[in-house]
Amino acid sequence: MPPLGLYLVLKLKRGIAVLKISNGKISVKIDETLGGEIRSIKSGRTEYLVDFDWKSPIQHRKSESYGNAIFDWLSEYRGGWQVLFPNAGNENTVMGVVLPFHGEFGRTYVEVVTQKKNEITIRAGARLPLVLTRTYKLLPGKPVLAVEQSVTNESNLEVPFIWGEHPAFSLPRGSKIHLPSGPVTVDANEMGDLQDVKPGALGTWPIVPGKSGKEVDLSVVPQVNVERLCYLSDRPQGWAAMEHGKKIIGISWDLKAFPHLWFWQEIGGKGFPWYGRTEITAIEPASTWPSYGLEAAISSGQAFYLKPGETKKAWITFAVSAVQSKKLTKIKSIDEKGNFKTN
Repeated sequence: MPPLGLYLVLKLKRGIAVLKISNGKISVKIDETLGGEIRSIKSGRTEYLVDFDWKSPIQHRKSESYGNAIFDWLSEYRGGWQVLFPNAGNENTVMGVVLPFHGEFGRTYVEVVTQKKNEITIRAGARLPLVLTRTYKLLPGKPVLAVEQSVTNESNLEVPFIWGEHPAFSLPRGSKIHLPSGPVTVDANEMGDLQDVKPGALGTWPIVPGKSGKEVDLSVVPQVNVERLCYLSDRPQGWAAMEHGKKIIGISWDLKAFPHLWFWQEIGGKGFPWYGRTEITAIEPASTWPSYGLEAAISSGQAFYLKPGETKKAWITFAVSAVQSKKLTKIKSIDEKGNFKTN
């Protein structure tokens, strides 16, 4: 094992070993049993991701399958930040292989390839002949997490895939969300009794039609319980900024890899596995929309393809800004290094 100062193997309350990296400004926990899932991003006492210490529902890997791909995936869900690969959305079959809901990578034991002072690299294969490698790096002296990843086709055939990032932020109610304007499409399916946006409706960020006939402003985390899933397609720029208490946090991403954004809020939802316990706002860069999976993405022309031996790379960055929260709407961009630009 490398020196303790390079990385620590910890135990979360739910009993799973994770890796920790820290640079004095920010600390990150990474779960090697769940596809390198980011369990925590923290500065001081402030946690920026949702992290649920639930004993129930029982994870299907510790018991039996729920007989439903979505329920199996959700039974493991405790917040955090997953990578969705090589599928995102519905279970489907590609190249004769069943690909589970949101892909198998986020529920896979990964190999820890390298461990450095502020950096960890993990790797694992998928059900398709693809290998995904992810590197988590904390920039020196800055509250910035840079994630770099690559997928390689190790077969002699051309192989399709899609991918997405699934960070769930712990934004307090009333927090504001700022990102470039553009089209918004509400998911066509009804999420539940708490849904306030009209299924299938079209709008322009941040406004979409509501089920009641009134407009809904997506840029403010509501004070009431809601369930929402929307798609911000063909993003003009790859960044989003959010209020988190007195701080501003943000993400920026590789727009060629992730041209779209999924916007999901699960606040007080009553269904499985939420049971009224969640306050989630997820800003999710994605390669495809809607969340119908790889098979549908192939049909719609949104899938990526890798030739034999070919590799595709992408990046996404999380950062805490020094910009005052009252100046949120002054932010014009966030770059790959986590710099917030206001003019």
